[in-house]
Amino acid sequence: HPRHHQASHRLWGNPIPRPPMSTMRSLTTPSGVIRFPAYIPVTTFGGKYPLDRLIQPYLPRLAPAVMVSHHYAKQMKQRPRLPVLIDSGGFAALFEGSRILEENGLGILETHLGETPERLTPMDVLDFQEEHADVAFTLDFPIPPSMEEEEASMRQRLSIANAIWAIRNRRRKEMPLYACIQSWDAASASSCAAELARHPFDGFAIGGLVPRARNWELIESIVSAVLAEIEGRPLHVFGLGKPETTATLFEMGVDSVDSSSYVKLAADGKKWSHPDFRLEDPSTPELLNLAIQNLATASTFDMPLNAKPRKSQPANPF
Repeated sequence: HPRHHQASHRLWGNPIPRPPMSTMRSLTTPSGVIRFPAYIPVTTFGGKYPLDRLIQPYLPRLAPAVMVSHHYAKQMKQRPRLPVLIDSGGFAALFEGSRILEENGLGILETHLGETPERLTPMDVLDFQEEHADVAFTLDFPIPPSMEEEEASMRQRLSIANAIWAIRNRRRKEMPLYACIQSWDAASASSCAAELARHPFDGFAIGGLVPRARNWELIESIVSAVLAEIEGRPLHVFGLGKPETTATLFEMGVDSVDSSSYVKLAADGKKWSHPDFRLEDPSTPELLNLAIQNLATASTFDMPLNAKPRKSQPANPF
């Protein structure tokens, strides 16, 4: 989509310097290099999901990094022995009673999970990430498919403002910072990406695709629109982790994805390599075995070295 590049350059002038990219695509972090394409498992800390705690010792052998939400990362007692990606936890905006507030042009998330409201600001997120993360993601606000355009536009505008604030205020330059993109169609994705691409982010991440997962044509159009604007910098996609879908995204040019599906599937007694398999009432060792098998299947999904974009829709793309 060269016309997208031309339009953005006319609007914004000459492009600003970008982080260098190597010929072998990868991302250098304080805890090691993440080679692309990368399937990054989601994990949690605390006691809510005990299976996550069981599988964590195996993750350095099966994954290039781990993704942890800000909420669960705050409960991390010991860092995993591989790069830790920490997202903002902005998905909590979808929880009942949550509110998005605007203060000084930035988006603030107010949640009501306990007795008293909790506030999450771009400064809270960045301060925590700079202390604990190897890769950071800006505070964004998801846009569900059914949302009115006025509310959707407000959430996108505040997500952009939070990202620009973060890139201007980060102190740890060695910590890659990804700008999060929220949109509802290809046009809104393109405009959001074009505005963020003016700034020296180390990469970009697309959120809000999981509830749209059955509409592959829409997902493909959003991803293509973003790729056309970010000038070769890394692109991450949140939440779409089924192996067939992942392979298609990698072929399109996406560099990394994250997913908790490998462990959710195990909790249901299922595994990706045998879709018809179902283990009833699995024991703890069986759950762990299933989770490891699922992650191994996703992480080693064969990709041709000369992969090209594929237009056909993957089976059950979620």
